[in-house]
Amino acid sequence: MSEPWQIIEALLFASPESVSSRRLANATNLAPSEVEACIQKLNRDYEGHGRSFQIRKLAGGWQMVTLPRFAPWIARLLQRKGRGRLSTAALETLAVIAHRQPINKPDIDQARGIESSYILSSLLERGIIRIKGRDKRAGHPYVYVTTPKFLEFFGLASLEELPDLEEPAVKEEDILPLEADQETEELTREEEKSAEVSSEALAAIGYRIEKKTRKKEELREEESSAGGESEES
Repeated sequence: MSEPWQIIEALLFASPESVSSRRLANATNLAPSEVEACIQKLNRDYEGHGRSFQIRKLAGGWQMVTLPRFAPWIARLLQRKGRGRLSTAALETLAVIAHRQPINKPDIDQARGIESSYILSSLLERGIIRIKGRDKRAGHPYVYVTTPKFLEFFGLASLEELPDLEEPAVKEEDILPLEADQETEELTREEEKSAEVSSEALAAIGYRIEKKTRKKEELREEESSAGGESEES
């Protein structure tokens, strides 16, 4: 008869995506705590026997993954570099969305200082972001958030692992749900430069954008103060 940890291992081995503790519990008639105990046992066994893989928590679930140090050989076998490539512009846009979601397109454009339609379309096609609804404010622009695929792409268990998350750019009560037959907005093309993807790069770009945004706000405040002083004189 198969042991519970063997069943958990088989399920994770067969799954192409992360699986939550609850789903594993339902499939095995175990309690979620028992599932996690099995996973801990498996990881101890893998480490003790020097195996090339482990079970990691990704996107709110569990997934069997290879250890980072084996990435060069895997990349050579699959004839690719890294987990994928995103342009600098796409990585920058993702940093804005990840740190300020939910956020609408005008706010994304303002943070980047450039039009983002084509980049948003590309990220939507890859399933890294999704449209959550429309902003209630003037123009009703689309509101964007990241998806579980974003977490898997960057090897994150949850958004809490991102450093210094900001307040959402759009409040939940200001988001209108999408109609089923709504058409997406017209998209324009923008040239991209390639960049390697990593959660560290995402955080670094997010920091630079935040710094640039704060600098703009400081300049506006200085101009406003200078204008007030000149009127008084």
